[in-house]
Amino acid sequence: MNFFMATQFWVNNYFIDVNRNQIKHQQQATQIPPKALKVLEVLASRAGEVVSHDELMDVVWESSVVGPNTLQRAIAQLRKAFGDDSKQQAFIKTHAKKGYSLEANVRWETNNSQKTPVRELEPNKSLTYRYALAALASVALLVFMLIPSEQAIFDRVTPLTASDEQEFNAAYSPDGRYLVFNRYVGQCISHLWAKDLTNNQEERLSTEPGHYSQLSWSSDGSQLAFILQSDCTDDLENTQQCWQLQTLDFAEAWNGNAKNLLRYNCANIKTTHPSWLNDGRIAMLQYPTPDRNQPTLVVYDAVADELTNIPTSESDRIYSLDYSHRLDRLATVSISDDNEHILRILSVNGITKSEAQISSPENYSADARFPIDFSPDGEHFLTHLEGQIYRLDVDGDLTLVHPASHSGLWNPSYHPSQVKFAATFGIKDYDIGYLSLESEEEADIETFARSTSVDFNAKFQPSGELITFISHRSGKRQLWVIDGTSTYQLTQFKQGLRSSRYEWSPDGQTLAVNVNNQIALISLDASYRLIESPIAVSVLMPWTTPDTLLVTDNRTEKQRLFAIDINSGEATDLAQEQVLWAAYYQADQLLYLNSLSQAMLHSDSDSGSGSGSGSGSDIQPLNILTNKLFDDYLLLKGDSLYGISSQAELWRYDLKLNQLTTIANLDKDILYVTDIRNDEILASKFIGGRRELVEFSQPK
Repeated sequence: MNFFMATQFWVNNYFIDVNRNQIKHQQQATQIPPKALKVLEVLASRAGEVVSHDELMDVVWESSVVGPNTLQRAIAQLRKAFGDDSKQQAFIKTHAKKGYSLEANVRWETNNSQKTPVRELEPNKSLTYRYALAALASVALLVFMLIPSEQAIFDRVTPLTASDEQEFNAAYSPDGRYLVFNRYVGQCISHLWAKDLTNNQEERLSTEPGHYSQLSWSSDGSQLAFILQSDCTDDLENTQQCWQLQTLDFAEAWNGNAKNLLRYNCANIKTTHPSWLNDGRIAMLQYPTPDRNQPTLVVYDAVADELTNIPTSESDRIYSLDYSHRLDRLATVSISDDNEHILRILSVNGITKSEAQISSPENYSADARFPIDFSPDGEHFLTHLEGQIYRLDVDGDLTLVHPASHSGLWNPSYHPSQVKFAATFGIKDYDIGYLSLESEEEADIETFARSTSVDFNAKFQPSGELITFISHRSGKRQLWVIDGTSTYQLTQFKQGLRSSRYEWSPDGQTLAVNVNNQIALISLDASYRLIESPIAVSVLMPWTTPDTLLVTDNRTEKQRLFAIDINSGEATDLAQEQVLWAAYYQADQLLYLNSLSQAMLHSDSDSGSGSGSGSGSDIQPLNILTNKLFDDYLLLKGDSLYGISSQAELWRYDLKLNQLTTIANLDKDILYVTDIRNDEILASKFIGGRRELVEFSQPK
């Protein structure tokens, strides 16, 4: 496709200088990335027409491998240069699921001379204008020198905790004196703790351990609100999950007299993100229909004992919530069906005050999410993304706030002074090995390829001698190989792999991995081929048929199941949502596990070639496996399914005989059985790790 590309042109009264990568307006020039400027050239060449996403990607990026948000980010950069945004769309209009159009007058420069556009002035005002401009420039320079930059870099790091346990979910008190946080005492349960930052004294606030959420301070700093979820180590066969909104008096708890007060019994409705408002009410997110994963924003009034729904947009799904005490405003982040992340600031009654689309960095996953923490002045947020902390402005722009060398950071929380923030810093160690069943007590692994990094998901090569696994030992998640004499890295993707899930082809000659939410087929010589598909791949499922891969697409958090033809890239919608694991079993049967941990056997002659719900379809729940799986991973070998229960029991289920057998009791830190061949069993084990709190501050 050929477009006429001039080196200079006008869009309304904005001058576009392609050679200098600039958009100029009223004597000010804005630098634009070359690819974003090329997007503008293509749109300008067809001003007023809709240019599809595919056309723009083909012309601008050609055969380059880029993330799914790359085009969206380029559009956001152009809109910002034009003083436009995703809400107004005065210059660049979005046409849902179609493309974009430039809604402006375009005038192309026909000569080759480089002319800087000059604003027309009346002759008798020109000199006055120049003096005024010079004076303003001087004042602006002085202000710039005297006032610290808003985009300050936080490069001083101080540890906040140093225990043998793991800490997370830090929150400063409104006066900045105390820091409250969770401290693990088990695999998923914790105590609530506080630290006096004036003398580093620590006190436990909770009397009993529990599955506590993050903490929210009341505006006067006297109380804390949190969600208590039923203990995740309970016997799931006899215990139903429930959520409770509770509060405690901070001074009483600090002095050892904690009395948790049940404010609202949410029963079996999933509840998250408690946020204490200035008027004493508490905002939360609730999920009344778990299979839809569509939360509602609610506010609880303890005085009236009333729960009120706050109206929000029905077109997207909220996944993060925070509150500004200074502004008396709520903020939400939600995801649309087009995988756009929308930042909204709301009144406590649900009236939208501002709205912006978040400009995701290039090459980041379609699964990326942006949890938010309001700055004390209410002007921006902190968020984390793949182990780094970013400033998120109200217009959706992201800026890294610390040196890029720092990683492994999560859950930032601003200090009231706004010159520092706390964050969770974490490293983990996982090993792979052969599972030994000789012990009469707890079976453990015999480790191979030991490292102090994350080594995970070892698999045997079908009809071969190799063992492959995922490792972080080179700094990014990559695929590694053990050939009997040596261990080496097979993949070299710059951003690493998106997931630890990968699969061998049935013939053992190819491996499928997830790269930037695309399937990459890896040969044993390390060459690879990307499968062009409309699906933003979230999870790769077992590869049991030669030409088809099962995957889920998580752009809208629905984990919808698709079958991908590895030759053509064609995607077939199998009409199943909230799928955690799936595999083809025999010619016309599909096994899958849903988000409610229900295992299903779907028999359908059309399951691999149509909608997944043909006229002869039959869905059979495998009730014998109810609550028998601790996590979301199953292993299919022949006619047998393998899994690990919440009691750390390794079991085998015979699909033909409908018979469940316990094989062994495992060490509690063994997470997955990842492959079986004859009498050899591969497994992944958690060895240890650190999760502690650190504080980033600006240089003095």
